[in-house]
Amino acid sequence: MSSKGLFTLDDVDTRMLYKEFQQGVDIYNEAEWGIVAKFIRSTTKESVKVWERSMEFEESSEGYLETWQKIRNREIAISLKDYALGFGFTKQAIQDSTANELAETQAEALRADQRLLAKLYFSVCLSPASNKGFWDGAETVAPPAHKGNTFLTTHTHYVTSGAATPTLADINLLKRLIREHGYQGGLFAFLNSNTVEDLENLAGWTTAMTPNSVIEAIAKGGFDAVKVFQGLTWITDDWVPDGYIMAIEGNIKPVTMREPLAAAARGLKLYEGPYSDMPLREAYYERRMGMEACHRGAGAVIQITTSGTYSKPTFTF
Repeated sequence: MSSKGLFTLDDVDTRMLYKEFQQGVDIYNEAEWGIVAKFIRSTTKESVKVWERSMEFEESSEGYLETWQKIRNREIAISLKDYALGFGFTKQAIQDSTANELAETQAEALRADQRLLAKLYFSVCLSPASNKGFWDGAETVAPPAHKGNTFLTTHTHYVTSGAATPTLADINLLKRLIREHGYQGGLFAFLNSNTVEDLENLAGWTTAMTPNSVIEAIAKGGFDAVKVFQGLTWITDDWVPDGYIMAIEGNIKPVTMREPLAAAARGLKLYEGPYSDMPLREAYYERRMGMEACHRGAGAVIQITTSGTYSKPTFTF
């Protein structure tokens, strides 16, 4: 009499594999999922209130109540979206594969989830939308003043270099755009590996800067020789399109990821197929979440181009 269930090519019961895969997904969801997690906070709320630095002390006198100051905040909605992996465990594929080959499929699904999270992160930072992303110069209310810095509604953190290659002035501009809003934490810069070459060339040919050990290390050893340059920690990631440099402040966690209110629905999920005795058959992976850049002054992007207009890159999901 044949055994019930569905077996792999090397005679492993897929009910046991499904259980192992579910445990693997649970462990994966407990782990921090990469460098960009440093810049993302989580919420289950439908929107995020970002409190702004708008209160000021005034000179007072006895018996006199100062004018009440309204605490300003901006509320940014974050919608949930479903992302499914375009893959399912078919009966034939299971029967034609070994248990190790199916385990590699699970590993690739986890890597695909990592890519999704990184892609969403860079998308919300590099591609501004209505009242979302960093300040984009399309506001009806100007960004709040900080110390002696005031801003117009046209103030933008999406700028261009005006030249085909980056300069030190471009890097300094990114820093100033963030610092002038009061963000004082460590600064990080993300860029494409091709753009790294432009910066290596910058260190090699420029005569406008004063030589120091950091610049000399880049010029001699390449970009990987140092982690910090011009006050920013540099991270190479090819999710950033060629020709863009994104700077972000690390302490505030400028990007917020919304997850479902139900704890059981958060993170990457492996959903069982419709066959009770063959749970791995037609099982599939899915994640439900949303992501937005909520601290709008804590990041800035420069496009290396001769154009004077920023062109936001397109990310396809």
